[in-house]
Amino acid sequence: MKKVFGGLMLAGLLIAGCSAPEDTKNKEASESSETIKVQEQEKEVKSLSTELTPPEGLKLKADTEGIVPTTIEIPSLNISTEIEKVGRLENGQMGVPKGMDTVGWFSDGAKPGSPGNAVMAGHVDSKSGPAVFYKLEELESGDEVIVEDQDGKMLTFKVTGKEKYNRKTAPVEKIFDYAYGSKLNLITCTGTFNVEEGTHEERLVVYTELKADE
Repeated sequence: MKKVFGGLMLAGLLIAGCSAPEDTKNKEASESSETIKVQEQEKEVKSLSTELTPPEGLKLKADTEGIVPTTIEIPSLNISTEIEKVGRLENGQMGVPKGMDTVGWFSDGAKPGSPGNAVMAGHVDSKSGPAVFYKLEELESGDEVIVEDQDGKMLTFKVTGKEKYNRKTAPVEKIFDYAYGSKLNLITCTGTFNVEEGTHEERLVVYTELKADE
């Protein structure tokens, strides 16, 4: 019996030696929880951002030029909605509108109607279904985009082209910085949805310019 009991004690010690101490388990659980928390925070940041970073020191004309847009209409897509002002997030990226059915104007950039690139963004979809710019890719050259300010002044832009870019390498100077003529660039997500990062892999940019008679 003593021999058996000694063997059991030895086995017990060996098993105990393979088990992680309680404080180590708690530390690993805490680190795992922190990792999950960070990942969730990163996803939340992505949901609030276009993930496009406008260049610092944008070349802008005087504030007296252009309009402060309050509504946007795209007749060919049956879109008619309000415009929210959005700016830079803490990480420098352009923000997105809070609403799934509204459009965000980058108010730190050019105004529609002034020389340069005015930029607006809208969601493509959400957990509940399609969002305001779900059909943006269907726009063709010549289609109209109409923006209006609170005083009823309307400006009409026509589509000149569209491009898809990797969200990490999009040409932000071309999209945001100074341009001859009055441009309005519309942005939304496109491409494969990256579940781990909580965002689409590409950004669709539709380029438009002010109609000559405006």
